Formats: sequence, C-alpha cells, structure tokens
Amino acid sequence: MGLRHLNIHGLQARLVLVFMVLILLPLAGVGLYDYFFTNNALVPQVLGRLMSDVHLRSKNIVTVLDSARGDVYTLGGLRSLRMLRLLLRQDPSSEQTAIWRNEVAHDLLALLAGHPAYYQIQYLDAEGSEVVRVDSGTGEPRIAPDAELGSLRETPYFQEAMALTCCEDFVSPLEVEMRQAGGQTENIPIIRYALRLEDGGGLVVISLRADAVLGDLAAHTSRAGSWAVFDQTGGFLLYADRYLTPDAPAPAGRHVLELYPQASRLLAGGMGILETDSSVLAYTTIHPIRSQSERFWVIYYDAPRHILFADITNFHYTVAIFLLGTVLTAVALALIASERIVIPIVDLKRRVERFGQEGIISPPPARVRRDEIGALDDAFRDMAQELDRKRQQQRRLIERLISAQEEERKLVAYDLHDGLIQQMVGARFHLTHFLQQCEQQMGSRTEGLRRGCDALSEAIVEGRRIIEGLHPAVLDDLGLTAALEEIAHSMSDLAGWELQADIEPLAAEPDKLVSVTLYRIAQEALNNARKHAQATAVSLRLRNSDGLLLIIRDNGRGFDPDGLPERSRGLGITTMRERAGLVDGRCAIHSAPGSGTMVEVWVPCTVEKGHL
Repeated sequence: MGLRHLNIHGLQARLVLVFMVLILLPLAGVGLYDYFFTNNALVPQVLGRLMSDVHLRSKNIVTVLDSARGDVYTLGGLRSLRMLRLLLRQDPSSEQTAIWRNEVAHDLLALLAGHPAYYQIQYLDAEGSEVVRVDSGTGEPRIAPDAELGSLRETPYFQEAMALTCCEDFVSPLEVEMRQAGGQTENIPIIRYALRLEDGGGLVVISLRADAVLGDLAAHTSRAGSWAVFDQTGGFLLYADRYLTPDAPAPAGRHVLELYPQASRLLAGGMGILETDSSVLAYTTIHPIRSQSERFWVIYYDAPRHILFADITNFHYTVAIFLLGTVLTAVALALIASERIVIPIVDLKRRVERFGQEGIISPPPARVRRDEIGALDDAFRDMAQELDRKRQQQRRLIERLISAQEEERKLVAYDLHDGLIQQMVGARFHLTHFLQQCEQQMGSRTEGLRRGCDALSEAIVEGRRIIEGLHPAVLDDLGLTAALEEIAHSMSDLAGWELQADIEPLAAEPDKLVSVTLYRIAQEALNNARKHAQATAVSLRLRNSDGLLLIIRDNGRGFDPDGLPERSRGLGITTMRERAGLVDGRCAIHSAPGSGTMVEVWVPCTVEKGHL
C-alpha cells in the first residue's frame, strides 16, 4: 500500500488527515508562538539593543561637547585673559602686555595638553586677529609664534560667533584644517567651540578633532552597518567612514533625504527607529548648544535588515526545519499507522468481493488480529460459510427440482408416446386400411377420408416433436454438444434457416443441471427465432473458456428487449434469464429493431476441452 495507492476519498486518506490535523495543531501553535515571540520579544530586544548603542554613542559625544563648553567658559573667565584684554585696550605693545600674553598662552597650553581631543585653542580679538594660539601639532603641544598668527576676520565661524550676544557660545559645522606633516598636507576635520567675550573682547575658540567629538563612529563602519551624523538642515557631517565638510563631495548624496526619501521625520529631531525595505535606522538627537534648540545633530546607525536580524532569521530557519521534519515524520507515521489499519480492511474487502463474484471463501490471514477488524473478519467468515451452506443447499434443491421436472417431463413423454401416440398410430393404420378398401369400391369419393389420414399423420409427427421437447433423449444418450447440434438442425429443417453451428467439443460431460439449463435456453431461443424473428440465417456457438459460453444469433427483424411489456416477455426472456441465474450464470439478450437478435449465455462451469 503506500502513498501512490492512497485514495483521497478512502479510509486511509481520512486517517492520514486526522493524524495530520492532530499533529499540525500543536505545530501551528509552535509556529504562532515563534511568530509572536520573535515579533514581541526578539525583534524589540534587537531594536532596543541597537537603540541603546546609538544612545550610548550620543552620550559620549554630548560628554565631549559639554566638556568643551565648560572649558571654553573656563577660559573666558581666566584672570590672565581678563588682564590681557585690559592691557590690550590700554597699550597693546607694552612689555606688561607681552608678559600677560605669554601667561595666557601657557594657560591655554596647559589646557590643551590635558585634552587630547583638542586640536587648537585660540584667543581672537574683536577684529578677528589671533592674539594667542596653541596647537597640538604632531608632537608636543606648542605655542604658535607670532609669525604664524593671522587674521580670521573673514571666516564664517568668526562672523557667526561675533554676531552673538555677550557670553553666548557657538558650535561651528564640520571644517577641515590643513596641516603640514612630513612634507605632506594632512586634512584634519575639526569642530570649533567658541565663546563671545564681554565688552567686545573677542572670542575664545577651542577646535576639537571631529573624530574625538564623534567618537570612533567612522572606524565602526562595516558591512554590518554604518554610522552617520547630519545637522538640522539634513547635511551630513559624517557619512559611513568619511567626514563631510560643506564643500566636500559626498559618496552617495549630500542630503539625508537623497538617501532616505522616507526619512523626513528625522529632520524634526527626536529619537526612534525608522525601518525601510532593506535596512533599519536607529537615531537620536543631540544639541551642541543647549540654549539653541533649533540647532541639533542627528546621529543614526544604518543596519541592513538581513544582518541585524540574522540571529532571528536563523531561529526561524531552525524552527522551520524542525516543523518540516516533524511534518514529514508525522506523514510517515500517519501512513504507517493508517496502513496497518487499512491493509486488513482492503484484504477483507478483496475476500468479500471474491466471495461475491466466485463464491470462494478465502482462507483467513496468517496473523489473526485481536481487534475490531479481526472480529469483523471472523463475522464475515461465519456469514460466508453460512451463505455458502445455504447456497449449496439451494443448489441441491434446484437440482432436485429440475431433476423432478425432467423426470415428470420424461413420464409425460413416455405416457404420450406409449399411450396417445400409439393409439393415434393404430387409428391411422385402421383408417389407412379402410381407405384402401373404400378406394376400390368408391373411387374418388374418398378424398375427405384421405385428408383426415394426412392430418392424423401430421398430428403424430407434432406429437413426437413435443415428446422430444419434453424429454430430449439425445441429451441423456449422447450429451450436451450432440443435443445442441441435434436441436439446431431439427429447428433449421423445420424453419428453413441457413444454419451455422460452431460447437466446441467437450472432453467431459458438464453437470446435468448445467447441461439441462443450456439445452432449455437454446431450445427457448431457437423456438422464439422460429416463431417471431422471421430469420433466414441462424448461428449457434458453444465455447469452453472460464465457463461455458453459448451464443445464438439470428438475422431476423429484432426487437427492443427493454420495450417489451412484462406480460409479453414473461415466458421467453425472463425464463431464460431465470434459468441462467439458477446455476449462478447470466443471460444477456442484445437486439434492436431491424438488427437481429443475439442471446448470450454464460454459466460458471469449467470443462476440459475435447479433441476431434
């Protein structure tokens, strides 16, 4: 049995369906749990961890900016710087001014040496000229000589910072400072933190290295994700592993909306998660100048979905493989279990069909089951044995009835032959003798007596034919094949047919019940053809193959077997079918108006073929 023999409407398919439903229900629960667990627990956990990382990075940046802001206010309140500002207003070229200028330079140098994130610290007067500057350089921090000091009056950050009110701080956009090192020019991205001093005293500026402000975001860009920072305008300060100045070419787009058209809400600041088709953006906002809420930086981390949720995807694959393996195992178990149930039922069905068709009781299976199917098998065998017993009993009764009928026919035939026919023969003898005497005396006036003698002769012939029909002596003496051939030829002579007899010889005589049945059906069919068919040619065939097959065909006018009224076919068609049924055979009549008639009889009697 197996899957290729599975009938979708059969018992095994239903059992498999029940098994699958019982197994798939908990599996569906596991699948739903996996879906809700990942969506309500794992995914929020991953996004929360990503958001925490972004928030931690932003806090580091805020810490650096707050430190720079505190330092720039500290510088603005230095005693040495206040004295220098005072002396600059009184006598910029005095020796005292130079002393305090040197004092301020050393104070700035001390602050720069303690903060590696600071690239440069400057003090600019109200005209934008550098008064004091200290640089981190390539080695130890140093005080810039007067020859390197210049005017920064035209720089954007100076103009914007000087436009502020007294004691307000300012954070510049990302800028690039060019520095000569080892004969090569190095571009250093910086961010300037400036404080406008009171009384038009100029600016104190701390230039921070961008990588120190933004941490190591650029270094952490990889295929697993990239960091970016943009300001309130949407312009990038940092994208992937590159720091972008306002005039630097961007690798993929200058504005954030060029990369993420759906990221307009990021320009409003705040923090959260933005999901696209291919990536997840975790972002937060910081304010470099706390008093200016309209100015901010947005820091975000762009993580590809397939990498961010790789663990969840692997978890899904693991669950899917588990579910698939479970389903395949369930199908195999369901087929095996259902097969153990269905095979005995199919075997029982096969034995029932064989008993119904052939009347043979198949032997019980080698392994007797002790369940309901085994009980059903036992009940079937008991029923089959009882039916077989009753069928044998019925067959014996039918044999006795047919034998009694034939004996009665035989007795009637003997009575007619020995009684009535002999008296008719004697009467004909006396009448014939009397006719001969009268012809000598009366001449032609004896014509009526002659016709009476002829009619009596015909009555004797018909009586003998009836006697032969009541009891065919040739069937007892010579067997079925000779009896069929004899009745076919006698009917052909009587009706004037062109006869074709094809009777296969039999090595042994069939059972008497079968022989009588086939002979009587042939007799009835030939009689019907003689009386009703108006045929000119008749064929009679007897074949011995898996039972005896008798076929009688004529070329007469034919009829509609189903259209005849019950009364008209009661003694003809119905009688032939009932006779065949008495010996577990079948009789089929094929006919149509104008197409002749064929009577086909099969009886389950196997006889060895004879030889001519």
